[in-house]
Amino acid sequence: MNFLRPAIVFAFVIFSPFLFSQTTEKWTLEKCIDYAFKNNLQVRQAEITSQVSKNENLQSKLNLLPSVEGNLNFSNNFGNGFNPQTYSFAQGNSQSVQTSLQAGLPIFTGLQQMFNIERTKYDLLASKFDYENAKRNIALTIASAYLQLLLNREILSVAQRQKALTETQRTTLLAKIKTGSLPETSGYEVESQLARDEANVVAAQNAVDLTLLSLKQLLQLTDEKFEIDIPEVKFENVEDVAALSSQAIYQSALSNQPSIMSSEARVKSADASRKMAIGALSPTISVFGNISSGYFSQDRKYTIKYDTVLGYVIPSQQDAGAKPFSESLRDNFRKVIGVSLNVPLFSKWQRVTNIQNAKLQMQIRELQLESSKNQLRSDIELAYTNAKAAVQSYVANKKSSEAANKNYTAFEKRYNAGILGTYEFQQAKNSLAVAESEMIKAKYTYVFRLKVLDFYQNKPITLN
Repeated sequence: MNFLRPAIVFAFVIFSPFLFSQTTEKWTLEKCIDYAFKNNLQVRQAEITSQVSKNENLQSKLNLLPSVEGNLNFSNNFGNGFNPQTYSFAQGNSQSVQTSLQAGLPIFTGLQQMFNIERTKYDLLASKFDYENAKRNIALTIASAYLQLLLNREILSVAQRQKALTETQRTTLLAKIKTGSLPETSGYEVESQLARDEANVVAAQNAVDLTLLSLKQLLQLTDEKFEIDIPEVKFENVEDVAALSSQAIYQSALSNQPSIMSSEARVKSADASRKMAIGALSPTISVFGNISSGYFSQDRKYTIKYDTVLGYVIPSQQDAGAKPFSESLRDNFRKVIGVSLNVPLFSKWQRVTNIQNAKLQMQIRELQLESSKNQLRSDIELAYTNAKAAVQSYVANKKSSEAANKNYTAFEKRYNAGILGTYEFQQAKNSLAVAESEMIKAKYTYVFRLKVLDFYQNKPITLN
């Protein structure tokens, strides 16, 4: 048993780094997006819909093949019946077997089959674009939630720093009160400020917890151990919004946005449906074939008997018993082949109505395409305007934060020198906290607005 202890220690040393790395693995934005592509319900539904369209497209091509059907019928007749082989009346109980194999192949159907292949092809294309659009939308949604979580974590850090500064100030103030250099009432304002700082920390922590929960719900995660990676967001490498143009982004988006390409594919699908409706006015030609046989239990087998009467040979039938099953199938075997021509003459105007509705449906698809383009233009113009405003807001708030930090440093020196009151010093510290929080909000708003522009330019959404 003594050898077990060294073996256990050795296994722990070898595998503990691996186990530790597994339990502390953090989720990057890219990992969150990749996970959502595979597990988000809306994305999975879009993927399944695309697979259904793929099956329908395949079936439209298989419809060009001939159709073959086989039938086998057995019946037990009680009482007088009908002989389906001789089309004659039969007395007594009987049994019958009918078998057939039939095939048909359409030769010409007004090109409806070809246009149906075209229609399902564009439906499949549209469903693929819908799938891509669902992925892009969930990627943008997750990026928004991820950045909001980063923002709330930084606001929490600001609140914690402010609380730490107040605690340091409280320690210094209590020391001065203890030595008698300041009255006891001087500590009331610091105690009040510390309570407010603690409340701010609790509120900031709650905001972090809520945004973390929101991100987990977007990912459909139930694991309690979920922690995101905190990347370093660099702003000096971010593309300048002033170098972009909303019109240029829009023109680029027309050729790369799945929502637009899906609408375009549906217009082509509607056009194929219109051609199918027109094709229904055409005569159709098809070939068909059939082989069949059957058995009837009352079929009889007869032999020919020849008698000589007055020098003449007279043939007569003689019942030789029930005809065997195999012989019945052989004697009743039939083959049929033919050509069918179907000419539509009058169908209560249904075909003409279908053509009119197909044209109207195509107009609806074209209007939907124009509506999608107009919505895309509006979204891009709004995103571009918001991005420019976010840049200006970030620059202004950054300057404000720097000024507030300098002001706080100056007030801190005066406060430590005893020439500034507690209230004025607290005001400077609060102003610094507000300025830092606003700068952080502007920073992440700036990043998200740029990611939205990346979205419309078909760029990958990443923080690297």
